[in-house]
Amino acid sequence: MAKKKLGDPIPRDEPYIVPAKPEEEYDNIWLRQISINAPEVNASGNTQGNINIECLPYNASGQSIYSTPDNQGVEYINVPTRVNGRKTFWDCVNEVPEVKTAMDAITAAIPALRTWCNTAPPPPSGDPNPPII
Repeated sequence: MAKKKLGDPIPRDEPYIVPAKPEEEYDNIWLRQISINAPEVNASGNTQGNINIECLPYNASGQSIYSTPDNQGVEYINVPTRVNGRKTFWDCVNEVPEVKTAMDAITAAIPALRTWCNTAPPPPSGDPNPPII
């Protein structure tokens, strides 16, 4: 089937020039998303669970995040992964001290987070009847 011709272009009075952009350097990463799935306790033989992390290029000096619709420059970190022989989620927690510390911190933060989430905002000053949420 032949391509349908849309018509001739319409000339401009003055050409439109797209200005060149200078290169930008993003020497850090910004945590965009983290997902932790831990359906089993940390015990011998338990192999279920995963961590999926997405990081965007980040310029700390300019405090800018580089984000594109096609995820250009996104760094993905996944556990388990083929690169390390598909070690399990719990292997990661047990073998990487910083990951263990992070998991412990997340677990310890849950009661305070739950309280914060379930606390209604204070009523506006002068309003004797706070909103019911």
